[in-house]
Amino acid sequence: MRGAQRSAAAVLGLLALACANDGPIAQTSSNTSSESVGSESSDATTQTAETETETETDTSTDEGEPIPEQIERSVQVLLDGVPLEGAIVIQGGTGVVVHTDADGRALALIDTTIQGALVLMASDERARTRAHVILVDDDSELVFELESIEPGDNEEYLFNPAGVPENMGTTAECGHCHQAFKDQWHASPHRRSASNPVVHDIYAGVASALADQGACEAAGGQWWMGVVPGSDQLAPRCYIGAGTLPDLNENCGELDACDGVATSFGACADCHAPAIDGVVGGRDLHDAVGTSFEGGVHCDLCHKVESIDLDAPAGVAGRLQLHRPVEVSPSPSVGPWKPLAFGPYADVPNPRMGASPRKHFLTAEFCSGCHQHDQAALVPGTSLDPTRWPDGVFPAHSTYEEWRAGPFFEIAPCSSCHMPADPSLGNGADLTADKLAMQGVALGWLRPPGATRQHTWVGPRTPASGMLQLAAAIFIDKSLVDTTLTTQVTVRNAGAGHAIPTGEPLRSLVLFVQARCGDDVLTAIDGDVIPEFGGWLDRKPSPEDWSVWPGAAIGDVVRVVTVDGWHDYEGFGPFGDGSFDVTQKGLPRLRVVGQSQVISVNGDQVGFDAPLPAGDVAYRGREGYFEAGAPLAAAAVAGAPGFGFARVLADEAGAQMVPHHRAVDVVSDNRIMPQQEWTSTHVFSASCQDPVVDAVLVHRAYPVALVRERGWDDAQQVMVEVSK
Repeated sequence: MRGAQRSAAAVLGLLALACANDGPIAQTSSNTSSESVGSESSDATTQTAETETETETDTSTDEGEPIPEQIERSVQVLLDGVPLEGAIVIQGGTGVVVHTDADGRALALIDTTIQGALVLMASDERARTRAHVILVDDDSELVFELESIEPGDNEEYLFNPAGVPENMGTTAECGHCHQAFKDQWHASPHRRSASNPVVHDIYAGVASALADQGACEAAGGQWWMGVVPGSDQLAPRCYIGAGTLPDLNENCGELDACDGVATSFGACADCHAPAIDGVVGGRDLHDAVGTSFEGGVHCDLCHKVESIDLDAPAGVAGRLQLHRPVEVSPSPSVGPWKPLAFGPYADVPNPRMGASPRKHFLTAEFCSGCHQHDQAALVPGTSLDPTRWPDGVFPAHSTYEEWRAGPFFEIAPCSSCHMPADPSLGNGADLTADKLAMQGVALGWLRPPGATRQHTWVGPRTPASGMLQLAAAIFIDKSLVDTTLTTQVTVRNAGAGHAIPTGEPLRSLVLFVQARCGDDVLTAIDGDVIPEFGGWLDRKPSPEDWSVWPGAAIGDVVRVVTVDGWHDYEGFGPFGDGSFDVTQKGLPRLRVVGQSQVISVNGDQVGFDAPLPAGDVAYRGREGYFEAGAPLAAAAVAGAPGFGFARVLADEAGAQMVPHHRAVDVVSDNRIMPQQEWTSTHVFSASCQDPVVDAVLVHRAYPVALVRERGWDDAQQVMVEVSK
């Protein structure tokens, strides 16, 4: 019975690989003369991975007859002892699925040419997947005895860490087997979601970059004792400006830090630190320590998501429905609880995982768990305008709904772009071409091309991915009449399946436009300008005195604009579906009048290189893109030739581009929807016959005011540069 012996040896070797470093945890039990792999424990002797390389497929039976390339096997699947209709029956390495009938039975065709172990699996969403190793000369019926997963979410369960790069760790770490995924995830924004210092600055109302008392107090902050993120330690920190804790907790943050005394947390941790052990949902972000802080959104968190409730709030205990195992472990070697993981495939029978298939891993609905957030007014004493937001919430994050409203809906889910295919891997357990003879329960089976996705979640915070550069395109048209150059600059959302920018509403796109004759920059005499969310150091409407600018410095630029009605545009939700009229869309049409540069400062009085022209509003700014020659400078450029695109949130006092926990309104939202475009017009006085127009589109992670207040690194990136 060489065929039978070959198959049995294969499964033992494959199970041994699953047990590497931790001793035996997966095992076999006899069932109808075939090897059955389930979730029970045994003390089988651990074998090395090399065992698998010796398990080549026999091509003949013990009578010497050639093994046919296909054999039939009758299968019955039971769930808790009752025949299960509709169960998935699949052979590893083929992708061919049959479903059981009303008696729980199916006829499976086994491809005997598959390298490695011949394994048939039975799978259902109500149970952990189980497997049988096929003995080619045994035609008895295979019976799969599935057991229902006990319902409930176990708050005593401790999330498993993913592990760290270049260290296999133990089987208690997901990265022990999924090393490539671990390395990709470790460099991703998901891993940093709970430890991101910018998130903690906004959460606690601190500026972590202001690391000494003198710098803090000079900036107007308070040098108080507070919680060090990721620990239970206290240390002096600089408390300054808006923060979730001081804003949402009354009588808090006036004389001391809110850390440790606040009771309202703004649901920040529900998405930024969703894997805090114990109760999920409504936790203090400062509760994130250890794995929940260092790992952020990690493997064991995502693969404990049993279902998605689109009608619930964002995050864990809401849209992301967790199911941590409640069954007691059959063996101390796998921890106190019986392994359980949810994933996209029905052919994962490794008992160390306890896998059960879920379709949401292949859909955008999974991403909606955190990337769709409708918010009510959170700051005590504030409320939303019911005429604008009759449902009592406004869209703070709407990436999922932007995708649903766009042309890629039901064609290209989020993973199509943000988890690109990994052609270097045959499956999630790092299977490669030289290991095909080791296919089986531990290493899994070769996936179809493109099925293995990188766990990188590439985007604006992974510049090397080039995602921003693929998202937008710029087109320039120009005409010269006498000495007047008129140019139209069109920005198109050419590659993104959602609006650009998307996600965090502090993001914006800033379009800089200039014209030149050689190296001589031409003067703008009319046309569109960068809106107020482009940033300003000071703002004065007419008829205030524009020669008085407290805090001005030599080199500052004062830009004067006129207000000429409102921009109409097609934005997201009520900004594009007809609910709001042009005034309710809230984006004033500002036009160039002129600008002057500060050349002297005497107290608050300033002198200019040329008289300021008359206009409606003047903005004092600094360091424009072209003026500074530094594309990533945090320029305060409101009123400069160009344009901008953002979702602009405002608080109760009318301050704009505020952190979303403070917001009570979306003032405007002219972000560019998928495959849509916007054209701005710019007019210059030309001094040559063939002037050149330069257009640069920059992605800004944060508003200028917050960058300056908190001392953050200037996280801006050039998306597109075009000259014509």
